[in-house]
Amino acid sequence: MSRRIRSLLLTLLLVMAFCSSVFAGEKTDDEPDCLGTFSNMYFHQEAGDLLGEEIKIVIGEQRKGDAAPLIGIFQQAMGAPLNPVLVDVRCGKDGVEFALPESSGAEGIFRGTITKKGIHGVFTNTKGARDEIDLPRRASYWDKRVVR
Repeated sequence: MSRRIRSLLLTLLLVMAFCSSVFAGEKTDDEPDCLGTFSNMYFHQEAGDLLGEEIKIVIGEQRKGDAAPLIGIFQQAMGAPLNPVLVDVRCGKDGVEFALPESSGAEGIFRGTITKKGIHGVFTNTKGARDEIDLPRRASYWDKRVVR
């Protein structure tokens, strides 16, 4: 093999090694994909009510000394939609967690697991009442709504 080809191959291998180390900080196969929209919100035709919960998890602005945080836009509907609230989301191999503030109308903590199919967990309000929730990974109720 000529010197020139060896040199090119060595350069290519070095570039590949560098790229793999640069991207090593990204999500691995055993970590959940925390970003996306998770929703069980639906319109109940008979009652004329909007029901359910949904959260859209996005990457927020990097804070001093921290990695870029995960931010959730959470909305709940109990007959009619409540105002969406922003929540800090913790997500990793151990699960997903976020706290709803008092201003949300449903103060408490959600703890669960996240998979390719969605989020499953338990919401515990400040009085200790627990509500099991499944939020499939899918488009938002609002994305599917036809505006006329």
